[in-house]
Amino acid sequence: MAALDSLSIRWGTDDITEQPEPSVMNFTLHDRTGWLTGRALTLAGAQIVLQVSGQPTWGMLRTDQGTWAQQTGTLGRLHQTYTPPVPDSPQSTAVTLFHGIVSTGGEATPHRAGGWKLALSASSRMILWKRMQSDGPTSSDARYTGLHWVGTGGERLAELNKRAQTASAPTADPAGLTPVAAPAPYADDNPSQLDLLHRLFAHLSDWPIWYEYPDRDTSRISCMTFGSPVIVGITDTGRLTVAGDTGETLDGLDAADIITDDGNTLSIPEPYTQITLHGKRAKANNGALQFDPADTTLSDRNLLPANLTATQKSITIDTDAVTSDESGGVWSRGGGAIWQPDDTDRTQIATLLETIDRRLRPETAIFDGRKLDPAVHPRLYITASSGPLVIQGMLSSNLAGDDGKPATGGPWASIGGTLTYQWSNNQPLLRNEVTLWPLPTVAATATTWASMGAWPATWRQCALTLAELSLITRYQQPTTITEEP
Repeated sequence: MAALDSLSIRWGTDDITEQPEPSVMNFTLHDRTGWLTGRALTLAGAQIVLQVSGQPTWGMLRTDQGTWAQQTGTLGRLHQTYTPPVPDSPQSTAVTLFHGIVSTGGEATPHRAGGWKLALSASSRMILWKRMQSDGPTSSDARYTGLHWVGTGGERLAELNKRAQTASAPTADPAGLTPVAAPAPYADDNPSQLDLLHRLFAHLSDWPIWYEYPDRDTSRISCMTFGSPVIVGITDTGRLTVAGDTGETLDGLDAADIITDDGNTLSIPEPYTQITLHGKRAKANNGALQFDPADTTLSDRNLLPANLTATQKSITIDTDAVTSDESGGVWSRGGGAIWQPDDTDRTQIATLLETIDRRLRPETAIFDGRKLDPAVHPRLYITASSGPLVIQGMLSSNLAGDDGKPATGGPWASIGGTLTYQWSNNQPLLRNEVTLWPLPTVAATATTWASMGAWPATWRQCALTLAELSLITRYQQPTTITEEP
């Protein structure tokens, strides 16, 4: 009925100081007969699932493709002789890159090849969370008179997910994170469900950034933690790896497979010197609770050089954590609790600030389907953070800071970008131009030669500098095979 001509999806954010807005997809269809264009109004509100087929397997090759002797191409191009069918169902094993809802409006123009060109847009299903704004649960307890969204953090998250299910919206998966135990309720405000979700976890030094992760014909709202230290490792053949808080070990990427601008431009970041949490102060008036703003500031703990802290620049974030109690015990007797960052939290935030300020960043980074196969590397093309990744062989890998650490080396994660699909020289081209954000590494107390153990790699196998070597805390050891007597 229609063919996909092109698309562009803006997803994520440019900076961890802002949570992502719902992704927006602009796409163009080639309607060969005009049938779909004439009924374009019926598309508004329809769900749209963008999928890319998986790699063909031997079992998919057809008998009508002939014998081996009849093949004219190479093994490297054998997969191109097979055209995957359109999935019978969105629940197929194809990789889902985007799941959204078609917006109203659009444009239709005659196509030069005949038929019509139908230009439409869609928003990710996270938009439903942003649209939902209503009073939350209340309490008959006189201490909570005039307040709503009363309850524990776990109860609030459960209520948010219950309302999401009723609205056929994706549910939130906190990925093992714990919400603030006793969030402050609201009086007159009606924040969106998306804001309420952010504020339940904003106090965490793990620094969660929330995305919509598509999966087959559904999706979930979950987070990537940009403050959680990750482990950089190396294989027994000298290839870098990275492991995040999920524990999964991921292979590194070759810098040659990532497209940059012609000048390999690096961005020097504007330094942040502290993080300010806009929390809540509990007060009481005639036995009824009230809540005022209360700030908590977390510093760099002297990890940054003096020239970067000469001018204070703060990251500010809103949280529903109650950080101060001046209610005369009314808040605590009503089941409330105070949250304050402990020493571990403050150290982790200081490390996050140091990572943000000291790492130079590639100004352009493009994952291109001709170099990095979407079927092999789906996490690089979904419209959500890639999770931790490490890049080996960067032109800038020989740059080191005054602290001896690599200026551009270490783990990264995509934080936002623009996914595009278009035809180029009669070939489909999928590209994701992303913003890379530096991640902190697990601190090594003292990495020594002994830390390598029996790591068998030779120096010639290791395409990395000594400064990059200092970031590695996990060395793959040779496999020992024990024979039974």
